[in-house]
Amino acid sequence: MPLRTFLPLFGLVVFLGSPVRAEEFNIYFKASPRLELLHPYSDPATLTLLVTGADGRPVAQGSLAIRLDTPKPGRFFSTDFPFVEGSRLLEMNLPLRQGKADWKYLFPIRGEYLLIVDFASPDGRKASKTFNFTIRENRQKWFFLGLFSLALFIFGVVAGRIFTSLGSHHVTGVAVCLLLAVEGLMSLTENAAGQATRQGEQFGWLEIDPATVGIPTSVRWRLAGDEQREKPPALLTITITHPEKSKMVFAIERLAVTGEFAMNFQFTDGAEYRIAAVAFIAGRPMLRTERNIAVVAVEPPARAMIPAISFLVAIVAVGLGVGRWSKGRATKSWNNRKEHIERKQNPL
Repeated sequence: MPLRTFLPLFGLVVFLGSPVRAEEFNIYFKASPRLELLHPYSDPATLTLLVTGADGRPVAQGSLAIRLDTPKPGRFFSTDFPFVEGSRLLEMNLPLRQGKADWKYLFPIRGEYLLIVDFASPDGRKASKTFNFTIRENRQKWFFLGLFSLALFIFGVVAGRIFTSLGSHHVTGVAVCLLLAVEGLMSLTENAAGQATRQGEQFGWLEIDPATVGIPTSVRWRLAGDEQREKPPALLTITITHPEKSKMVFAIERLAVTGEFAMNFQFTDGAEYRIAAVAFIAGRPMLRTERNIAVVAVEPPARAMIPAISFLVAIVAVGLGVGRWSKGRATKSWNNRKEHIERKQNPL
């Protein structure tokens, strides 16, 4: 039999028998405390990314491009910050240190987050991984919502019983007033290039673009001063705090940088934030830079307000209906009893 008859079969055997290439890098994600223990705006979590080779050992060098996206809008109830839903929270590049990169972050809302990580090694090899995780709402919040809903229902029942005898047009007016009251209850930057701390020939320079809720803001730190000299390596610590709530919303400690660091960070609350940067350079005094910025708030969208208002108004309306029904039934029972007594007293 000719040799060319066996060539296709031989090629098929070689293809099927060739080993599958293993993954060059593995990326792992960890949160402390554990994700199931975290709640929106409770305490900041330490988020850690670990990159290992195929042999399981941490990668010595490389950088991570990190992106964090918020949960998508809910089907009915919105979160505390509706304009934040479905947006980009954080974008930054971090160098690996003993195969790891970590930072602290305070999650603003409940729901399923998306963390996208791209790793690049010094020799050009790359790896990517996406992590999905869920932050649950605090149970106390649902408990207080239940109590508030119960209070509205009782208020509706009492109002329905009181105003039933006034006629339907008065009840309609009361309902409109309640609607307005509930609606009112539900409704219950500077381009920074300054505040540098000069110490010696070089100093830290912190630049922050005007910040608006729902839009990532550029936050940049750079080593300025003697522009003729080569920038020395520094260990940079950046902290973002919410003074009004006494909460730290972001922190990264002793990050190895050369000259500058930049990231896109979304300020999720229309309030004042404090950004502090501390740089440690070998043989030089500590460089500290601090800025306070006012974040522009944005009115919640209609898609977030209408379902909640409709839900609360519906509770009041049900209470009004129950109150009117109970009042009417009590009145009818009293009239029947009164007629029965009158018949006994006047049988003729």
